Amino acid sequence: MTPLLLHAGGRVAWDTWELDPSLIAGLFIAVTAYTYALLTQRPPSERSEPLRTVAYFIGVALIFLALASPLDIGSEQLLSLHMLQHVMLASVGPPLVLLGLPAWLVRRMLGRGFLFRLAAAVTQPLPAAIAFSLNMWLWHAPPAYELALNHLGVHIFQHVLFLATGLAFWWPVIAPLPELSRIGAGGRLLYLFITGFPMGILALLLLSSNTVVYGFYATGPRLWGVDPLTDQQVAGVIMGGLGEITSFIAFSLLFWRFLGDADAEIETVLPT
Repeated sequence: MTPLLLHAGGRVAWDTWELDPSLIAGLFIAVTAYTYALLTQRPPSERSEPLRTVAYFIGVALIFLALASPLDIGSEQLLSLHMLQHVMLASVGPPLVLLGLPAWLVRRMLGRGFLFRLAAAVTQPLPAAIAFSLNMWLWHAPPAYELALNHLGVHIFQHVLFLATGLAFWWPVIAPLPELSRIGAGGRLLYLFITGFPMGILALLLLSSNTVVYGFYATGPRLWGVDPLTDQQVAGVIMGGLGEITSFIAFSLLFWRFLGDADAEIETVLPT
């Protein structure tokens, strides 16, 4: 077994960044291709949407910070920082990236062939919710979690799955492509309400446990002198707090849209 020597006992400071070439290359392609498409490929009938562009770049920046900043180094010494990294990859970065994708760009990206059929399959609400929840629970089971901490390849695969299932999970909510939007505002509200329970239960288990769940953090180097049990409780707060705040914001926005749609329907039915 090859232990994960990236960060164990490593110095955590503002200048300790992990600028992995594959990560930099991937994010460079994502930013360059997006910028090129907006500047040269936008149809004349489509207007510029600055807020979408800002959302996309913020989402990409958060993913970059989660994987390359000192947070990545600290995540191997504090469970709470690792949980913050997971939440950024699965629940904060993906919805912002999807918000930044105009429908015409998604349509060009997917075409009408294999990619379109794949997106149609994996972004259906039920499969997306199941994949997201199972992925979250699987990787936070102690054997899988510590396997990722001790094997670099598994750790990278874990991050890829968090990002992929996060994009699939948020797709039915953001609905970047009308052709693949299967549920209305009311259905999205129900979707967010039901899917909040699995993560909430996992967060509650971490928060309420009287023992350290992951032995790696009980015996490994400690950052800032935080004891393992307190660190674990903070991790539970981050998962249940920050993770659910994202869903709450989306739920609130969708709720107001739902009320607006309902009022519009009433006005068309009732005589003036």
